[in-house]
Amino acid sequence: MTISILAYAAVAAAADLNSTHATNPLWGGHARFHVVWQVFTHIGVGVVALVLVWVPLGSIELRLVTAMSLTFVVLLGFFVSALAMPLYDGRLADPNGYPQLAIPIGRRRYGLDLNVLLFGTAMIVLATAALLTVTNGGFPT
Repeated sequence: MTISILAYAAVAAAADLNSTHATNPLWGGHARFHVVWQVFTHIGVGVVALVLVWVPLGSIELRLVTAMSLTFVVLLGFFVSALAMPLYDGRLADPNGYPQLAIPIGRRRYGLDLNVLLFGTAMIVLATAALLTVTNGGFPT
């Protein structure tokens, strides 16, 4: 849970609050406003989720299910936005931002978007935590 939460509340926040996004002079002021708003919203949701995971304020079951739900909503929002890109002419990355990760397979190189890598990994970790919770009756953190 903690790894999935930190993916959107810390790693992505650090990646977005710099010259590739929030202070990118090539972005419109309103677009920069929205990315900063999104970052601080994710940080706030992440803090709430971490408190639910680690601070004993009620039953562990309710706290972890709530933290999982918040984290799932944030991560799912990324994938819904990515799938809807044709509707709003969106892009996963900006040419002035982070380059794709080059992955050599055989004689070819394939590009992997770092956002997909981060949030895909976080979703796999979250799904694993949820599966362990359901199958073992335990609540891993």
